[in-house]
Amino acid sequence: MYLYGLDALAHGATAALIGFLPAVLLFWRLTRGLGGPRVQRPFVAVCAAFGIAIAVAGTWAVNFERGGFADEAVAGALIGGALAGLVAFLILLLFPRSP
Repeated sequence: MYLYGLDALAHGATAALIGFLPAVLLFWRLTRGLGGPRVQRPFVAVCAAFGIAIAVAGTWAVNFERGGFADEAVAGALIGGALAGLVAFLILLLFPRSP
């Protein structure tokens, strides 16, 4: 019971990852017509997905986490979402550009 703050971090990171993958796929499809440099499309898709993932995880944390541990859950969501965003950005850079 003394380490519930670490559990809340893990809960927040898990909630962010659950919301991140569908958001990346959605925004990757929505940014198909985006022109410009090669890095622009993956960057825009990952940044938009990060915002959606943090909104989903924050909403979950406020509604379902214990009262004093919602901030730890959101911190875990920020950390987990940032790491997932970095990995997703690097993976999306490997995809060929659409004509």
